[in-house]
Amino acid sequence: MASFRARLVNLALPLLGIKRFFSEPELMSERLAKARKRKPERPKAKWSKVFDIVEDTSRGYPVVTITPKQGTKRGAPHLLYLHGGGYVLDIAGLHFETVCRLCQMLGASATVPVYPLAPEHKAPEILAAMRALYAEVSERHGAENVTVMGDSAGGGMSLALAQMLKTDGGARPASLVLWSPWLDATAGAEGQAAIEPDDRMLAQVGLESCAAMYGGDVPPDDPRLSPLFGDLADLPPTAIFSGTSDILLVDGRRLAEKFHALGKTDFEYHEYADMFHVWMLLPVPEGKEALARTADFIAEAHAA
Repeated sequence: MASFRARLVNLALPLLGIKRFFSEPELMSERLAKARKRKPERPKAKWSKVFDIVEDTSRGYPVVTITPKQGTKRGAPHLLYLHGGGYVLDIAGLHFETVCRLCQMLGASATVPVYPLAPEHKAPEILAAMRALYAEVSERHGAENVTVMGDSAGGGMSLALAQMLKTDGGARPASLVLWSPWLDATAGAEGQAAIEPDDRMLAQVGLESCAAMYGGDVPPDDPRLSPLFGDLADLPPTAIFSGTSDILLVDGRRLAEKFHALGKTDFEYHEYADMFHVWMLLPVPEGKEALARTADFIAEAHAA
């Protein structure tokens, strides 16, 4: 059973308006237009006492770099974090809060792209930009020192990026971390409809709309949108985190099943009972536990 705090947070989730956003696709364009007018969120001022936080816009989109003021811990990884938001919503303060906490736990630095969004930009362009950014990060820090990670849509993008690296011969990162990953853009997997009444954040119809805006002419079952259907062999060590009150549970489960079928042994699958979408970003005991498990996995992958 979920902790008392997690149950309270779950009850309050509808107040954020995320479920309404994903349940009313006919209003999505209007709501996105309003969202684009808001001031973009960045790390809270308190983190500037701990990290040097630099924002660079020279690539045509902002990239935020987070580096410990005392320097990174010897042998610490570098995190390339791809945020969630259905490929249409901008990065949230909670994303930066969580990345900073993880960097603090690991003594690590991080690169956080505020990547271009759909529907103004489409998957091929966005993925190409992330592939180019990964090349820069891996050259600067060494691919063997990089963890690529993300939540929700960012988790799907992380897996798609790893598949792109395999296809084009790029140096693979030391590890992948996928939090509540969205891996199947068709949004019609068996089992999702049964979970949806318990999911207080996502709805299948909204995922379908986001996938259409992000994909453009790319079909939803294309591995660039749905990396679950791409080449899963010989990927880096991978950690998957899924919650049973999240319609994307079925994506995480299927990825773990496919890894098992391939005989992959360097992966972890963590399923949290009664937990909601991207709970690791929120101040609940299960979120702290997921962060600790993530830090341990990354540290072990980089020590191997």
